[in-house]
Amino acid sequence: MLTADLIRTWKQGPYIGPKYLNAEDSGYLELARRLIDLFVEYKGHPRGELQEALRDLLADSPDYLIHRGLSKLLMDRCEFQISQKSGLDPKLLRAKLFHLAVENAPVVLAPDIIHPVTKYDLLHTVALELNTTPETVAAEMYADLPQNHLLSIFDAPTPEWLLNRYNVALAQGILYKCVRMRLIAYRNIPARYKQLFKFIKFYRLLHSITGDLESGYEILLDGPVSLFRLSQKYGLQMALFLPALLLCTKWKMEAEIVTGEDQKRYFVLSSDQQTLESHYKDAAQYDSLLEEKFAQRFEQLQSEWRIERETEIVNLKETVFIPDFTFRHQHDGRMALLEIVGFWRSDYLKRKIEKIRRANLTNLVIAVSSTLNVSESDLQDLPGFWFFFKTAIDPKEVLKRIESVAQS
Repeated sequence: MLTADLIRTWKQGPYIGPKYLNAEDSGYLELARRLIDLFVEYKGHPRGELQEALRDLLADSPDYLIHRGLSKLLMDRCEFQISQKSGLDPKLLRAKLFHLAVENAPVVLAPDIIHPVTKYDLLHTVALELNTTPETVAAEMYADLPQNHLLSIFDAPTPEWLLNRYNVALAQGILYKCVRMRLIAYRNIPARYKQLFKFIKFYRLLHSITGDLESGYEILLDGPVSLFRLSQKYGLQMALFLPALLLCTKWKMEAEIVTGEDQKRYFVLSSDQQTLESHYKDAAQYDSLLEEKFAQRFEQLQSEWRIERETEIVNLKETVFIPDFTFRHQHDGRMALLEIVGFWRSDYLKRKIEKIRRANLTNLVIAVSSTLNVSESDLQDLPGFWFFFKTAIDPKEVLKRIESVAQS
């Protein structure tokens, strides 16, 4: 992302916002193209040479911050490596050379009667000791320094992608000092909601959730004020979360930003007013091959039950429970649910079982992997019906169980 010094903002009254670029502007598209081409040109060159070329390109441009911001995002798509043919440790080379330099000081370029030892003499002595050449010693003694690392991989984007990513990065930068965020997500398909909730948990954001699938959800992400101190690390988590919000179809966001000593401003975004594009990938339809194979085999039964992926959301206030599959009878409208408790860590497993207990769904079928450290006594008080499976879930077993627990 962008560093704080590269964030361009406007302020008006109690509000703050990013100074976005027009991602369709021909001038900015040309700038993005030139920068991308420069990175491609310097593939295989040292980082220092690339940075110098970027400085030359920026020169006295009035768009200096924009240049630097775009360059920073491109640099994030680079991989650098130490260039060494000999395999010698640069630190070892420097240690030996500096030790000899101290012993023979002063070292000169051109010898005379008073100063007979030259730089080449030191290189030659170290080269003989390490069975290499003086040229290799000279070339590799500083190979480990960042400016000498070679650009080995550059994932070149399109100019359009770069400008869109820059706009998102500006919005993310404002959230570095976010202390609280209020979200309203509505009129989204269930998979979008689940994806949003997963990202909230993944970035370990303190949250409370109210609402339902029908009317939408209000989500409060409570930041470092709850931790009694302003933590920019937590604000960074808020910033990383933003592209996940952009994957939703309909949403509103109001973020409370600390801009100075006891000064707060508000950063407002919504899907209706913004054209920001997320660079996060949309979630896959299935979380695992186990779930995908089960769904395929169940549909092959050609039963009267229609299988749906994660369409029911149970609000548990501070979190939600979303069963893996929903089954609806095509004729009488009865519904049943399936939750797969597969290959999880022990701490996650305990939370999963506790969440199932709290959801208290009597029309729920629970398939539990026999590889988990779970006994029958651990599952006795769970609602609905549970059974163990080994490597695959038998769709006929599930069909039989949903018939017995389904409700209208």
